[in-house]
Amino acid sequence: MMICILGLHGSSGRPSLIEPFIEELAPAWPRYCPQGTIADGDGFTFFKRRADFSIPPAALVCLARQSLMTNGSIGSWGAKNFLAVGYSSGAIFATALLSVSPHLFAGAILLRPQPISDNFEFPDLAAKPVLILSGQHDERRKPHHAIVLAEQLRKAQAKVTHHDLEAGHAWAGADLTLSRAWLAGLRASN
Repeated sequence: MMICILGLHGSSGRPSLIEPFIEELAPAWPRYCPQGTIADGDGFTFFKRRADFSIPPAALVCLARQSLMTNGSIGSWGAKNFLAVGYSSGAIFATALLSVSPHLFAGAILLRPQPISDNFEFPDLAAKPVLILSGQHDERRKPHHAIVLAEQLRKAQAKVTHHDLEAGHAWAGADLTLSRAWLAGLRASN
């Protein structure tokens, strides 16, 4: 079955910010890069944080469920085998999507993610492959964020690969190199 890449941009972003990464990652693969529906700064986001910048777990999961069910949304695109590629808040939204409909996803690449909450529980992810790329000098994430998320995914039986890069919150050359290598392994195992 052909995998479709679901590209999810970060806060104050647009699809044009993640499309070049996806083009270099998998140029021949079909892709769907929706725009967040909530205005945010000069761009858009997929969900709103609380005033203290924390994530509202129930509201986020509800938004993820709605985006898979409503017309003009991710669910209406018709793919049944997505690979989520999310950056920053797009990576957080990707984890929410994975939590509500794991059967729609072949796996996920999460760049600079954060857990939905410190005690979030995923459903059974049955060896679903997930790549986490965090930055050692990420000014927008706490050092434990990627570790907590990796542990939550492993507890749900996902097959997690985590690299903590010599990088900040922004893209680094290693993001593409490691994502390509991981994706080659995913293709070889299917």
